[in-house]
Amino acid sequence: MSATNQNILWIDCEMTGLNAYLPPADLPKTETFRPDRILEIAAIVTNKELEPLDEGVEYIVKTDQEVLDNMNEWCINQHGKTGLTASCLSSTTDMATVDDLVSSYVAKHFAKGEPALLAGNSVHADRAFINKDLPKLASLLHYRILDVSSIKELTARWYPELQRPRKEDSAHRALSDIQHSISELRHYRENVFKTSQ
Repeated sequence: MSATNQNILWIDCEMTGLNAYLPPADLPKTETFRPDRILEIAAIVTNKELEPLDEGVEYIVKTDQEVLDNMNEWCINQHGKTGLTASCLSSTTDMATVDDLVSSYVAKHFAKGEPALLAGNSVHADRAFINKDLPKLASLLHYRILDVSSIKELTARWYPELQRPRKEDSAHRALSDIQHSISELRHYRENVFKTSQ
């Protein structure tokens, strides 16, 4: 395994909701299904020791008011509160450009032909949106993922006495969420994945 192939690609997305593909069962026949989409994406690459190789990247996708108006209530409130909604309206970066930019960032840290191991919290959800909205980026990813939430759930069951790191008032913004995920995995490495003496 080459040095770059041991790197880990951390990604977090903020979306208009969590429904990437399938219309809800209760959607009236008179309404058109509009699948949710990415509003913001951030990426940081770490080495295998979970040390970031740089500051990472963060992009906000230009989004029409009509799309934002169709978000669910939680997203309308949360993205409005964090300023993401306003930033999406003022952004000039379309989805295809975001795909190019994030793909270029990934290519800097992984050798050509070496798929990037995707990591994050509940990152399978982000992957579904990447597959739909960012096809160039999707083509660079390994079929395996490193999901911190799986480790969190196992730790809660197998080591209930171990305190989980607290996520202080999550901003629900992509870059800060990634930084927390990296910190959380460091916590599990230090407290769960210990070398036997």
